[in-house]
Amino acid sequence: MYSRFLMLLCCASANAWADCEGGETDVYPEFDLGVQYIPRDAPIGSVIGVANQTYTHKAPTITCRPGTWLKPNPDSWEARLNSWPKVTGINLPSIPGLGAGDLTVSKTNVPGVGLIVTASGRTINNWSVTAGVYPNVPYALTNKSLQNIYSVSTSFTLIKISDDIPMGSSSISNSTSAVGFWSGNRRFHSVFLTGTVVRSECSLAGGANANIEVPMGDVMRRDFKGKNSHLESKDIVIPLINCTAGAYPTDQGWNYYQNANAYLRMEGVQGSSVLDAGRGILGLSQDSTAKGLAVQVLRKDGVTPLMLGEDVSIAQLKDDSMNIELKARYIQTSDSKIGPEPGIANARAKFTLTYK
Repeated sequence: MYSRFLMLLCCASANAWADCEGGETDVYPEFDLGVQYIPRDAPIGSVIGVANQTYTHKAPTITCRPGTWLKPNPDSWEARLNSWPKVTGINLPSIPGLGAGDLTVSKTNVPGVGLIVTASGRTINNWSVTAGVYPNVPYALTNKSLQNIYSVSTSFTLIKISDDIPMGSSSISNSTSAVGFWSGNRRFHSVFLTGTVVRSECSLAGGANANIEVPMGDVMRRDFKGKNSHLESKDIVIPLINCTAGAYPTDQGWNYYQNANAYLRMEGVQGSSVLDAGRGILGLSQDSTAKGLAVQVLRKDGVTPLMLGEDVSIAQLKDDSMNIELKARYIQTSDSKIGPEPGIANARAKFTLTYK
């Protein structure tokens, strides 16, 4: 005899959400960073322009529910970076407004320019961080309870990551999104960046190898009055053209630079050795026949010596053209009471201009 029974399989209504719901699908806002300036020789790791410009992209409410027994894992919310390559080893200042922990720096389409993205706006007590360091993108969250997402505040910080930033203006491309916001396999938003990065600097009138001559004139040994006595100063003028000064924030004491300044380094060449760097004293060149004197280089005031052999902040950049103005004078270096030994008295120096 056969006994028969019927097994009934009962399923709960399959109304659990697979992902967060609501909002618009595929919202692609564009954010213009504007024109940002970076001095040509600013240190790697410098923040370019104003840090943490914030764009809030809004959409109809997105609702995320926690998982049920039909879906063991709660719904997630992820902030994902674009496909630009990531860079490491960048020594960043302590930047206010950025979250704690490791920051991911990615390259942009502009050589030498990197990007940090943060995205806040979640009530973090209602979410569990499952990957990354919130709010530093990339990160992933899972919600603990019913959540409504109204907007996300996204901050973009441009960083100098190498010395390869091109001269002049470079455009940040919006062909690749900077950051995307996802729930499961659904992307709610992607933010595209535009903007311009300008390298601040000047050009030397006459070209990079231009020579600047300073006529010192004919002088008499009797004009000197003993060791360290000096004669009248002569003007040194270094003409700069095509200068781009740029605009910089005034409230970033933590940043590596506050303005675009011209720095001057002066070093002796062709036999002119630095006799006293702190006093700006440069020895005579190898073609000189005079003895017991040197040339002292001073700042524009004609009193303050120019430190030799190191970068010295000499002027803040101005747009268009500007001159770096210095002074030079003969100074006796010998102990002779009758003055230096007569002859040809030339000094030669090379100078290097940096902008930072």
